Amino acid sequence: MDFFNRYRAVFITVLVTGAFVLAVLLFFKTSEKPEKQPDLVVVSPHPTAFVIPLIKEFENETGIRTEVISLGTSAAIDKIIGDKNVDVLWGGSVLTVSSYADRFVPADTKNREHFEESFGAVDERITCFTLVPSVIMVNTDLIGDIDIKGYEDLLNPKLKGRIAFADPGKSSSSFEHLVNMLYDMGAGDPEKGFDYVEAFCKNLGGTLLSGSSEVYEGVANGEYTVGLTFEEAAVTMLKADKHISIVYMEEGVVFTPDGLYISRESERQDKAKAFVDFMTSQNAQNFIAANLGRRSVRDDVLESDLVLSYDAVNVTEVEKEKVIANKDEWIARFESIFGEVNHE
Repeated sequence: MDFFNRYRAVFITVLVTGAFVLAVLLFFKTSEKPEKQPDLVVVSPHPTAFVIPLIKEFENETGIRTEVISLGTSAAIDKIIGDKNVDVLWGGSVLTVSSYADRFVPADTKNREHFEESFGAVDERITCFTLVPSVIMVNTDLIGDIDIKGYEDLLNPKLKGRIAFADPGKSSSSFEHLVNMLYDMGAGDPEKGFDYVEAFCKNLGGTLLSGSSEVYEGVANGEYTVGLTFEEAAVTMLKADKHISIVYMEEGVVFTPDGLYISRESERQDKAKAFVDFMTSQNAQNFIAANLGRRSVRDDVLESDLVLSYDAVNVTEVEKEKVIANKDEWIARFESIFGEVNHE
């Protein structure tokens, strides 16, 4: 009791001071302005390094605060279909996304008149964004004396378990490669290409990745020797001084545009259309071609110095309607073959 009486004033002072500090903290906490909500929500499978400079410039030019949700293509499609707060899907090849066209609305962008003819003629609910060829990415530190010129070389037994490939049911770039190899290795007949797919699946050694980024990052970081990816991702790794090289398959390369897709459920379609206008404008497309390793869909933008000239590539043409109609079946067959050869 003597101790308490002696220090009672001190205890009271501490308690009063503590209560005051707590009250101040609570005041400021409850008085904080709520974080501003974005004006536009975009979901995208694009690499972060690709997204950031374009979003910053879009926000600076339009004043539209934009939130970008990064997801693989399959998950991104599910997100925009299932979440009414998502306005735009930015990315995903037209071959992958076209079957969901009824979920989108036309962007009505004036920039279509400057698209290369084949890209301007695509379904009005789908706006082509950039041209995305499939490529093979090689880790130059790991490849040794193995020669990689195309798909046939991926069957080399020395590469078993060293190939990065994502599930084509989850990754649009992997689906593009599946289509590419079916047409190339089937000599134009996709049905005949499944013999190659079986041999390829055996050489994957039981490894099937869950997203596009795992492929190019895995090769760049030395987890895999080769990977089946898309051109821009490989160019980005080169610019980051990763020890990789890019191979355009000698059997043939499929060039497919990816797109911009506005949700029919969006309550901010005016801002979504402004986003599409910006991303397909000449200035944005010039920047993309010059700095980000993508090919423009416009007829007034020069080809990038970062990529192999279109004229120098052996281009494989595919039947778009046939691919779209058979997409689910081909993915299911791939997954069945992969499971069988790896005893899943």
